Amino acid sequence: MRDILLCCLVALATCQHVKYDLKLNPHKTYEYKYSGDMEFGLGISNLAQSAVRISCNIKIFGLSAETFLLQVSDFAFEEFNGFPGKNNFKASPKLSQHIEAQLVKPFMFSYASGHVGDIRASAEISDTVVNIIRGILGFFQVTLKTTQRIYELEEANIHGKCQSTYATELDKETNDMKITQVVDLTTCREKAEMYSGMATAVLDKVSKQRGQSVISTMKYVHIVKPTEEGGLITKAHGLERQQFSPFNVKGGTFKMQAMKEIVLLSVSDTARPVTLGPVENKGSLVHKFVDAEANIPIMMQNLNNPIQKATELIKEMAEMNKDQINSSTTENAIKVYQLLRVVSYEGLEAMWKQLAGNSEHRRWFLDMIIEINDGKILNFLETRFQKEDVSPSEVLPTFMVAINHLQVTPELVEKTKTFLNMSFSKSSTYLYHTVVLSYGSLVYKYCAYHTPCPVNVVQPLLDMALESLRNGNEADMVLALKALGNAGHPGSIKTIMRFLPGVSANPVDLPPRVQNAAMQSMRLIAARDPQSVQEITISVFLQKNLPSEIRMLAFMILFDTKPSMGLVSTVIAHLQEEKDFQVVSFAFSYLRSFARSKTPENIFLSTACNVAMKILAPRFGRLSYHYSKAIRMDWFNDDFLMGTATELYMLKSVESFIPSEITMKGKLFFIGRILQLLEFGIHADGIKDLFGTSIPGFKGDLSFSDFQALSSLFEKWGNLPHNKPLLTAFTRASGQEWFYTDISKDFIQNIIKAVSPSAGKESPLWAMIENLHQGVSWHSTKNFLTFEIRYFQSTTLGLPLEISKYYHVLNGIYVNAKATVNPPLREHIGELLASEISLETDGFIGYTKDFWVFYGINTELFQCGCELKSKIPVAIPWKFAAKLNVKAKKFELDVPSCKKEFDLLSVSSNVYAITRSSIDTALNKITPIMPTGMDFNDQVTQTDPVVGKSESNKGQKPNMWNPKSRTCANSNIYGVGLCVESELRRQYYHEEYPLYYFLGYTRLALTIVPVNTIKAVDNIHFEVNAGPSPLPLTTRQLLKTLNSLSKEDIQQDRVSSGSVSSARGSQDSRQDFVIEDLDLTPETVFNIKVYAMSGDQKPEGYDAAIYYTPEPNIKNAQMILSEIGEDTNWKMCVNTFAVRRIEAKANIRWGAECQSYEISLRGSTLHLPGSKPTLKTRLDWNKIPETMAEFGRRIKTYIPGMALLLGFTRQNQRNAKHEISASVVATSVDSIDVKIKLPEYTIYSHSLPVPLPPETFLVLQQAISNTTMDSSGQA
Repeated sequence: MRDILLCCLVALATCQHVKYDLKLNPHKTYEYKYSGDMEFGLGISNLAQSAVRISCNIKIFGLSAETFLLQVSDFAFEEFNGFPGKNNFKASPKLSQHIEAQLVKPFMFSYASGHVGDIRASAEISDTVVNIIRGILGFFQVTLKTTQRIYELEEANIHGKCQSTYATELDKETNDMKITQVVDLTTCREKAEMYSGMATAVLDKVSKQRGQSVISTMKYVHIVKPTEEGGLITKAHGLERQQFSPFNVKGGTFKMQAMKEIVLLSVSDTARPVTLGPVENKGSLVHKFVDAEANIPIMMQNLNNPIQKATELIKEMAEMNKDQINSSTTENAIKVYQLLRVVSYEGLEAMWKQLAGNSEHRRWFLDMIIEINDGKILNFLETRFQKEDVSPSEVLPTFMVAINHLQVTPELVEKTKTFLNMSFSKSSTYLYHTVVLSYGSLVYKYCAYHTPCPVNVVQPLLDMALESLRNGNEADMVLALKALGNAGHPGSIKTIMRFLPGVSANPVDLPPRVQNAAMQSMRLIAARDPQSVQEITISVFLQKNLPSEIRMLAFMILFDTKPSMGLVSTVIAHLQEEKDFQVVSFAFSYLRSFARSKTPENIFLSTACNVAMKILAPRFGRLSYHYSKAIRMDWFNDDFLMGTATELYMLKSVESFIPSEITMKGKLFFIGRILQLLEFGIHADGIKDLFGTSIPGFKGDLSFSDFQALSSLFEKWGNLPHNKPLLTAFTRASGQEWFYTDISKDFIQNIIKAVSPSAGKESPLWAMIENLHQGVSWHSTKNFLTFEIRYFQSTTLGLPLEISKYYHVLNGIYVNAKATVNPPLREHIGELLASEISLETDGFIGYTKDFWVFYGINTELFQCGCELKSKIPVAIPWKFAAKLNVKAKKFELDVPSCKKEFDLLSVSSNVYAITRSSIDTALNKITPIMPTGMDFNDQVTQTDPVVGKSESNKGQKPNMWNPKSRTCANSNIYGVGLCVESELRRQYYHEEYPLYYFLGYTRLALTIVPVNTIKAVDNIHFEVNAGPSPLPLTTRQLLKTLNSLSKEDIQQDRVSSGSVSSARGSQDSRQDFVIEDLDLTPETVFNIKVYAMSGDQKPEGYDAAIYYTPEPNIKNAQMILSEIGEDTNWKMCVNTFAVRRIEAKANIRWGAECQSYEISLRGSTLHLPGSKPTLKTRLDWNKIPETMAEFGRRIKTYIPGMALLLGFTRQNQRNAKHEISASVVATSVDSIDVKIKLPEYTIYSHSLPVPLPPETFLVLQQAISNTTMDSSGQA
């Protein structure tokens, strides 16, 4: 009924010759008042916020029926930084004048039927100012349908091409029409947004379904007055809201609110024509992003004279970080990056000439130009390669990082190709590897932003691969395939297939490492062309005549494609018939690991793997760890939208017990992206050939026969080929392989030759010793912007919104050392074994890590928003003197006493409301989000109409939490202590969210502090003496006492033993051996002293001595730890013995003369005819300190729950009060029975699965049986 009424009213208005269709009269002048506000904060009145306000008057003139001019006047810019109700907006005349100077000339735009077309302006007007005009003109972009009350359509606006929902309502009294427009900003087909720095972070669509980190809404309300010419907008209001969180927006967010309003002031006839100078097309109404590479959001500085400023900063940082890392200077690195991005190529060359002569400045400059990330860095590097005025080793890291941080444009990709064929690139093996691999990484990033990706970008790598195949060059084949793996281009599949066994149309017999590289080169293509990769990998996997390692790699790549349930079922069917247990074990462990996966990317794959595991488990569920394995552990939290995964793959073959490949990698899942962290791998074909299936004569008990077996094994060393790598190690970051190296037989032989005792002055070790004798000083620093992740989005005001994350690391190591050798070397290095070596050294190792998160407006003129700043410095200084005498088996170390307090590690962070301006530095202000000097429960009076409005937390009173603590462990003997201190400042409400855990001030520190001592400590002396030494009388008496106590324990065990007769005889026989050996005199193994030295006074500290009785029947050892000093008799005595493989015992006593407290631990094995192998352990105590008893009581509370979780059964029965015992019985090859007795109850479990190789179980069973029978005197 209402729709009919609306149509009737519209028809009535039409009859009265008025129209609602939006139109501007070209002969009229329209004057409007415009204002816009944009604020950032948490929407909580007690917390700081930042905001900007723009206001002006605008006039619209007509040039023709569809062409108009917009003139801006009385422009004003204001900023807010502080607490709502306590602070107000502040005007910025300088910034207002700067912007208004660009607004003097009018803007031309086309307008017809409520739609804004192209915008034209003078060439000198910046895109930032044009975007502000777009925000104003956005009010006039309205689609009005008078025949429909509610309608939807897709149209262009400042946010891009987005879906809009309109609702119209007619005011009966005024005939004004109210138009409400809601823009869906989440599903824009062509959204005005831009990403940077996330090419290698794979999008996780499933994670997006669990939650978002950014949610935006946009609403416009227009009041349209009908006139004879058409509808006239008399008033309009726009409100954009956005919620952002580093985690899930469901759990607390930063809030952005942008509100703008326009009000019609007057309509008049145009008095005179407006003059307009030359203009150029600035684009449509859709927001246009400026080149923001130099607009770093966490830094704003004057960019005039950048060459001089950058040069001075580089010199300053080199000087201030010369001896240690100065954590206060690390932010200067960001300033240098920003300055270098505005320096021209000619400027870079000028800086190079100025800095290259100084080795420190040269190194810092090469470390910092890597962040220029445009064509200038390529020109600079090309010049260096052509002139060859850098060494391959120093330019290698610069080139690698520069290419990986380079912008991905067609021009820059084409320019990078030139490095592949430059002679300097090929002057070093590792430099050439870096150039080729880096180009592959650049192709991958290019394809991430350009779909479909043209084949010509990867063509150089395809040509390289085919050329190496024609020439039969194995090294070049591996390099080309690894580069193709980095590129991940689907167009390279046909080329890769030529290197794979079983799928090539023209098969070629290639080495295993080439086939391995070819298979792994499809790891990134799996996500871009899963169907093609599935066809290849399933074909390879099903060919049982191929090597096990290649089939397992094919299996891995296949599941990287996230196969369907049908394809997984095909794999399961073939696994049930598989005869190769290496392949079966790997596949089953892979499926089992992924069946337990909790990460969103595997939500469907884990279901398929779970079904597969249930089908395969009855047959393959207990395969031992002797075979190939895949292990994956992961977690994911929906509240944080964050998770991690760690994967370990071990590939083996039937030809060798040595794994042919081991790979370990990690992943980070973060706000809808998957970032592959570091990955390490080792390929061991050569070593595998050396060891074979087993080592003849090797038992694993480290006996003399084991050393003979190893010695005979290495006699085969000479038969290994020189041109085949023994090991190949590689590492990847963000899924991109950036380094690999082959370790050959010659390389290892050279190392052995260099450190051989017979090596002479030609050895590098000899030269190193000579340098140390003269004294060496060396240091190195490395700057690295680990990541710069940026996301840009338009807003209704035309101001660009940015969400950015920066992570910067500055590492440093500094060493001074001087050594003496007495007597000095004369002919060969082996003389060191008969000399005393002294070393004095001091230095520093450490790093500072800075992390920023920015959320706000970022332009070249001003910044406004919220910013998290975190700093983690680690500083480890050292100074000591050491002596080593190999012949005397003596080592000494002297460390100066602690004189001043310093932080080993600290973590500090806070969140701020920030405003900055490059025009008006008076605007620069940074305010902690959480107040420090006010009562958190004060009620704030709302005085401002915009800033400070809190809806989600209205009426909530915050609770302040400000814990501070400092806990120290001090040593009054050595005069040093270790302190842990912390301070947190938080504000909580009734609803707790993950975001609130991190808001506020945080400081954690691990600190070394000096401690007052009775005697002044000069230095701490550490000494290890492994040579023979006579036993002092007091020590002999103490050892005699310990042996007597051990005899009493044995006799007590004999009396209380309740075992069967045969076992009883075995035990008595063992105990007789022990009693006989305890009567022998032990020998000193080594002695450790840690003393606090105070001039000529008697030292204080601790002395530990270990003694051993060399008898064949038992292995008996004692340790005595004594406190040295005046009026102290504290000692700790540890007495241990072991009888072959069947019994072991340790007794620990401590206190005054080792008499105050006591704990004993014993274990034994038993296997009699007709019984199962059994392992028994027992822990008992007589008296222990109260702190240890309290710790035990706390642990005891967790045992029932853990036992239930692990499937144990609890039996309530009283056992020995001061005793805990356990027994493990091997009931079968792959299961055990476990029984644990605690004082108050017993827990047990039957048939626990423990997969062991069958041969291992049989050997263990036979060894225990033989030892038990021998010890009991049976045949």
